[in-house]
Amino acid sequence: MNALLERLAEDHRRLTQLLVLLEGMLDHFSDGAEPDYALMCELLEYMIDYADQVHHPSENLIFERLLAQPGQGHDVLRRLMLQHEALSALNRRFRESIEGIVHEEVLPRDEVEQQGRELVATLREHMRLEDQEAFPLAAELLSAAEWQDLGAAAPTALDPVFGQADPERFRALCAQLRAEIRE
Repeated sequence: MNALLERLAEDHRRLTQLLVLLEGMLDHFSDGAEPDYALMCELLEYMIDYADQVHHPSENLIFERLLAQPGQGHDVLRRLMLQHEALSALNRRFRESIEGIVHEEVLPRDEVEQQGRELVATLREHMRLEDQEAFPLAAELLSAAEWQDLGAAAPTALDPVFGQADPERFRALCAQLRAEIRE
């Protein structure tokens, strides 16, 4: 596997950890408890920023390259690219609802929970489709030279949660993940 595809697969493994954390917060919320809303906002902000600026644009470069070739998988690739936009919108809507709660807006709990559950389920299915269909297709069809071109064109940035020792912006999220790992 080449470096770009490895990075994207690692992003998926890390995002899976975050989804487990988010699901736990949603479970507390569903039980009537008050989860750490600031941490939820931080988690959602990370997912929006890193996915929109680095992860999804990198995947879209790969998918566009595959779509330029005749062959299989075009429907799946187009669907995944459209899902990138939809995931961003779902994430933003849910974050706005959580921020509304933080600012003492009155929002129906069941609607807010549904937004979170929809985001988690949609993102899990999206990653499954990429991992099982799109990434293997890319690994099979793209040449070493194409991977080199894609690697050079893909946006790069240190992952602000998993890639730095002490990122200021996502401090609480990093601390929570470290605590989860120790348990």
